[in-house]
Parts: sequence; C-alpha cells; structure tokens
Amino acid sequence: MPQGRLRGWIVAFMLFWVPSALAQSSLQITPGKGPVLITADQVNYDRDLGVVVASGHVEVSQGERVLNANTLTYNERTKTVSASGNVALMDQSGNVIFADYMEVTDDLKDGVINNIKVLLNDKSRIAAVHADRKGTTDEFNKGVYSPCRPCVDKPDSMSPPIWQLAARRIVHDNDEKEIVYHDAWMEIFGVPVIYTPYFSMPDPSVKRRSGFLTPVLGQSSNLGFQYQQPYFWAIAPDRDLTISPMINSKAPPVITGEYRQRLVDGKITVDFAGTDINLSNYSNSNSPSTTIPDNGTQFEGSIAAKGQFDLTDNWRGGFDINRVTTPAFLQLFGLPNQYNSSLNSELYAEGFQSRSYASIQAWTFQNMLQNGTPNSELPIVTPIVNYDLVGEPNQYGAYWSVNLNSMILSRISGTDSRRLVGEVAWTLPYIAPAGDIYKLTLSMRADGYWVNDVDTESNTDPTPDPSVATFNGFTGRLFPQLAFDWRYPFQRRTGHTTQVFEPIFSAILSPNDGNPTTIPNEDSQDFQLDETNLFDASRVTGYDIADSGQRVNYGARYSIIGDDGGSTSFFLGQSYQVGNPTAFDEGVDIGGNFSDVVGAVTVAPTQAFDVTYRFRVDASTGGFRRQEIAAKLGTARLSANISYIFLNGVNPAISPSGSAQEIYGTLTSQLDDNWSVFFTGRRDLETQQNLTYGGGINYRNDCISVSLIGAVNNYTQSSVEPSTSIMLTIGFKNLGAYGFSF
Repeated sequence: MPQGRLRGWIVAFMLFWVPSALAQSSLQITPGKGPVLITADQVNYDRDLGVVVASGHVEVSQGERVLNANTLTYNERTKTVSASGNVALMDQSGNVIFADYMEVTDDLKDGVINNIKVLLNDKSRIAAVHADRKGTTDEFNKGVYSPCRPCVDKPDSMSPPIWQLAARRIVHDNDEKEIVYHDAWMEIFGVPVIYTPYFSMPDPSVKRRSGFLTPVLGQSSNLGFQYQQPYFWAIAPDRDLTISPMINSKAPPVITGEYRQRLVDGKITVDFAGTDINLSNYSNSNSPSTTIPDNGTQFEGSIAAKGQFDLTDNWRGGFDINRVTTPAFLQLFGLPNQYNSSLNSELYAEGFQSRSYASIQAWTFQNMLQNGTPNSELPIVTPIVNYDLVGEPNQYGAYWSVNLNSMILSRISGTDSRRLVGEVAWTLPYIAPAGDIYKLTLSMRADGYWVNDVDTESNTDPTPDPSVATFNGFTGRLFPQLAFDWRYPFQRRTGHTTQVFEPIFSAILSPNDGNPTTIPNEDSQDFQLDETNLFDASRVTGYDIADSGQRVNYGARYSIIGDDGGSTSFFLGQSYQVGNPTAFDEGVDIGGNFSDVVGAVTVAPTQAFDVTYRFRVDASTGGFRRQEIAAKLGTARLSANISYIFLNGVNPAISPSGSAQEIYGTLTSQLDDNWSVFFTGRRDLETQQNLTYGGGINYRNDCISVSLIGAVNNYTQSSVEPSTSIMLTIGFKNLGAYGFSF
C-alpha cells in the first residue's frame, strides 16, 4: 500500500474523534494541512487480507496534533482505521483523549471508541464506557463529566470528585449543536443528590441560545416563599430578552426582565418590572409617617433604560431613564435604586475636540422619599448646554478660555428659570527661577435670566408662599474677577524619604453683592468647604451663585514620600473675607470674616495601612462642623474598611438634633486558600440605631463555590417593613450558580 494513502487515513482518523469526543469543551477544530510525521517500531502490509499494521510505539503528528498508540491498523476491505493499546490523542488546544480502542469508517460517518477518557485544556474531565458516532450524532454511554481536579495530596486516589454530572446516555447532535443528557444525576462527593430524566444544553460552540436559566429560590418576611425562573430569548445575533417571573406566596407574582441590543455604534439596555398589587398592605408599621396610601390594587412597575451611541468621531449621545409608579414597589421587591432619594433621568450628547468640550443635557427627577419634595415641585431641565474652549498658549504661556452655558428650567408648580451665561478668561502661569509657582487669571462673566415666581426673600425656595412678594421678568449681573495664586514647594531628601513642604496663597478680587435675590439658586445649594475647593476662584458647583467679594486664602501642605511607595501628608488652610461677609458666605454658613479651618491628614506607609482624616473647624468656637475618616487596614488574610462622618448644622427636618453621625465598616478575612468570611454594618450614632448589618462565609475552589450571606435592614424611613434576608448561592463551574434566599 502506498505510504501517502496510509498517511491520509491516519490524518482522517485523527481529525474524526477530536471534535465529537470533546463536544463539551469550547473546541472548534478544522482539518489542518501540512506534513504528517509517522514513527513506529514496525510496519507490515498483508496483501491477501488488505491490512496495514503499524505497531510498537506508534506516533503520528501533524502540526500540534499528536496520536500515540501501541497499534494502528487500516483494513482496505472494511474501509476502517483503528488504534488500540494506550491510545492518546492530543489536539492543538491541549485537549487529550485516552482510550483502549478506537475505530472509524473511511467516510468518517460512523465510528466507535471504548473506555474513553478526555482531559480538557481547562483540566475538566469526561469519561464514558463506550462512545459511538452515527452520521452527525455522537452518543456516549454511561458518561460522567466533572471540572474538579483530583486531590493534590492523592492524585491517584479513586475517591469521587467534589461534584460530577453522570448520565446513562449523552447525545451530541452536531447539526443542532445541542447536548442532551438522559437519566442524569448530579453527584456530590459520589452521592447522587439531584436527578433529572432529561437535561439539554447548547454545545460550547454556541455563544447564545434561547432557553431556561438557573432558577432562584428564596424566603422573605414580606413576600413569603419566592421562586424566580428566568427565560433567555435570543431574538437575533444583536439583541436578546430575559424574562424572569417572580412567584411569591405572600404577594402577587411580578414580571421582571432585561432587554439588550448592540448597535453598530452603540448599545441599549432596558430593565423593567411590573405587577398588580396593593402596596399599602406592606406599609412599615414602625414608621407611621411613611405609611403607603391605600390606592387599592393597581398596576405598579418600574423601568431603567440606558443607551449610549457614537454619533461621529467626536460626538456621542445617550440616555439614562429611571422611573417607578410608586417608590415602595422597588423597596418591597428589592429592585435596583430602592434606596435612592430620587430617580434621575437624562438625555445627553457631548462632543470632544482637541481643546474644547461641548455638551447638551435634559434632566427630569422623581422623588423617592415618602415625605420629600412633591414631583410637581421638582425641576424639569430641557435643556442645559455647556461649551468650554481653552486657547493655545502664546510664547509666554498665557492663554484665553471661554465658557458658555444656557439652561431652561421649569416646574409644574413653582419657580421657572431661563439662563444664559458667558465667561471669558485670560490666564498667565509662571514658574520663577527659584522654583515658586504663580498663576494670574482675569475673567469677565455676564449672566442673563428670565424668571417667574422667584421668592426674593429666599431665592432657594422653589415654591414661594402666596403671601410673599415674587419677581417675574429679566434680571442678570456682570461679574469681573481677578485671581492670583502662589505656591512654593520646598523639597528635602532624608535617607530613603523625600520631604515636601508647600505653602499656598491665593487672593480673589471681585465685586461685593454679586448675588441679587431676583436670581433663583437652583444649582449651587449643595456646598461643602474643604481642602479641595478652598483655593478655587469659584467654590460653588454651579452658575446661579457668584462667589463674590474679596478674600485671601492661605494654607500649607507637608508630605513625606518613601522610596517604597509609602506616604504621609498633612494639609491645613483657611480663608479671610475682606469687609462684611457676602450673601454667599452667609448662605453656605461660612460665618464671619475668617472662614472655618479645613484640613486633611493622610497616613499610608504601606498598602496594609491607609487612613485619611478630613475636618472642618469653626474658627470662632473651635467646634467641629464636619469630620470624616476613611480607613483601609490589613492584608488579604484580615482586612478592615471603616468610614465615619460627622456633620453639624444639619437641617432639622433631617436630624432633630441638628447634627448627624454615622459609621460604616466591613471586616474581611481570607482564612485559607478556599475559605473566607466577612462582616459589615452601618450605625447611626445620633439615634444609636443599627441601620444595616450582616455577614457571610464563602468557600471557593477550582470547581465549586458556596456562599452564605445574611443581612438585616432597619431603615425606619423606608415605606416598607424592615426585612431580614439570608442568601445561599452554590456555583458549579461551567454549569452556573443556584441561589436560595431566606
């Protein structure tokens, strides 16, 4: 028999069994081309029987495919190729088939293999007593599959793996790309625990296919027993829909779902939920002030939709829509955004150029607090437009900048505002030969407003009292400003550390009384003086308030930086307002001529110790107005994250004592390579109440993960009864995770 013909049958034999026997891997093999190397101790050809036999250390290789066997036989009469004795076939992906005997017909349509064992490239294992191919269908008899590796201490042990999937018959349809298990058992430590007469799944070559996903079981004090069964619908290659009905023993069933779509230049995601329910049946009895109104049984639902699109090479746009019929609906069923104070919806577009940025946005808001601002009094912004341009520096480093802003804000009931802002600035930075750094900025800003129903006594109240005089019409201001900054970093090298001391000074000059009460303050109400904005020419977050008057800012920063990456820094600073305090200073509670003292201390000598302390101290009384601590301590074996905040001068509607204190922390420990535990809690130190607390334990190895997590929620301002939940999740490698909530 010609050697080329024998080589051709051997190559065909190698390519036949790899794709079928490895159906449960992510392997896709196409017949390769190239030279075939054949080695054997002996090759015999019986002309009478038409049999070619290669025996003794037979090895056939083509590229990265290698076949080893004791004997390789080709029968010209039966047109079959067979290998026997310590058969091992390795493909280019590292998957290896072991068998006692293999046989395939020359047309590659039918074949058999006995005592097959497969080691996949991810170390998963497949074994079967017998395997057959009939046309495009592969069938494994008495097969098992497990991704679990043998015990490192006892690699040759016959002990069963942590888990394996065993079936009387496994059928792989190569045309339909589907794997079907008949009479299958999930075995854990060799003990059958879950049985199913029929179980099917797409083979790994299928990226997505419609079908049922892993269910979730749970128990809730408010909802009773819960069963959620997701169904995935692959609508098209670029879109899909997941429907997840939630059945509850103490509440009506809820339909939840997610729609996803990829576009050529963007993507869309829509999450939704809905049911018919009377939410008043689940009111929080511990908080009568947040009782849910009894509107009877009606539809309740929510939607959260996001999209982002590349419009051109320089422009992109999108949307982020969040709405709910009643906030208690999200809280009752534990849906996303349940603890938000408001749901914000946005449409936007933004453009980027080399030295400019432009954006256009539209905003709406929905109140989520039971006693919060009514939705009719919340603003509707359609639109707000921003444009920023920074010019090219000249030979001296000076440059021009332009900022434009416009906004149309309206309410169903309350103040309306239409704004146009234009600002031009000239900036000259300079570094002196001695190393000190200067910056001079001159700016002129013009603001124009057309407003309705502005409370001239309190321009932050969007719903003026009918007895208060209001302003309607055009108003505005011209606001020139000069800002001068200076800093001088001194550096000293000591041992393995670098010390840097940097005094900082700035002076701001602008007219007094730059904030007429006819201009409503819509975007500059949330202000906190701290080390990040102390030296800013404008310390506010928006345009409606002008940071007017003359002031000087001074402070210093001292840092020690180690060669190993550790560092420690300290900052202290204050402002002095020349003349009488401005309306801005009084509005943000800065006080007299001297502002509060602000500071920050960061100590991070190693990755195992990182603590930041920030504070704001009343200069006249020495009392703290704000304190914050953020600490990260420990290593993977034992670590803690702690955050603390103290605020003085809080709105009495939020805290009757006028102050708020809260601490939050997590403690995590990696006990060994597999086990870990964690604890978490949040406590209101003013009311001495634990808001939330809980913990969990996790086990994870190469083929299974188990987590048990418990949590208690005691938020009394929630519209729904406080709840306790326990979640057990078991994840099986390559199969998915199963969740049980109690």
